[in-house]
Amino acid sequence: MPFLDNEGVKIYYEVEGEGPPVILIHGIATSIDGNWKDTNWVNVLKDDYKLILMDCRGHGRSDKPKDPAQYGDHMIDDIIKLLDHLSIKKANFFGYSMGSMLTMELLLRNQELFISAILGGFALSFPGEKERAATKQLIDNWIEGLKTENIEDIKNPAILRFRQVIGAYKDSHLQDFDALIAALKGGNLGPGVSSLPNDEKREAVKKIKVPVMGVLGSEDLIMGDRTLIAQLVPGACYFQIQGKDHITVVSDPKFHMVVKAFLDYVNKN
Repeated sequence: MPFLDNEGVKIYYEVEGEGPPVILIHGIATSIDGNWKDTNWVNVLKDDYKLILMDCRGHGRSDKPKDPAQYGDHMIDDIIKLLDHLSIKKANFFGYSMGSMLTMELLLRNQELFISAILGGFALSFPGEKERAATKQLIDNWIEGLKTENIEDIKNPAILRFRQVIGAYKDSHLQDFDALIAALKGGNLGPGVSSLPNDEKREAVKKIKVPVMGVLGSEDLIMGDRTLIAQLVPGACYFQIQGKDHITVVSDPKFHMVVKAFLDYVNKN
């Protein structure tokens, strides 16, 4: 199995298909299998694109450090190192949820690596004090849910829902809760989280020159402004998939359709 070694942490990856490169970055607590294969994304895209699929550190078949200091910016560096390892100068980036947050942070820092960016399950945010507190509480809730051994002991409905969702993934046997806790503590994974102050981040977003598309389910409760990315980035677009939430939208054929159309337009024009 192919692995990239980034300073002793092994990152599992797969390459499928031929054509313009698309790197796919999955959501929290899932993997290549759960986010992209079981939901039919690989079958939809592999005939026209070279798909670079990676298990983020702490997930899937990649190494799972237990130290929060091994996450944060290291997760972004893994993506850069993988592209370099495969001698890919530019790629289309397709992130979902956590993967979109990592993609957005990389786009603000290293726009030269991008042909385009697709941000699924993502809403742009410039959080104030109240929003930052809400994000911290959300992450604390997730951590509490991961620390609770017996799911029946969880009384908070939101925490219970999180555990039920990640436990239902087909790739849940690959999960390591201690590693996921470390990843959550390590940073860059919460809604609106960024290394940049709000003013700098807003100006950086306005300077994005590559095509960007945001996609969300209409029932997704993610924090942030779901249309803001299309308002601030010149030429960006936003699509909403009716009747779907943060989980059910991933496998929806309409999501497949708009992403394929976007990639075809960007890469064939």
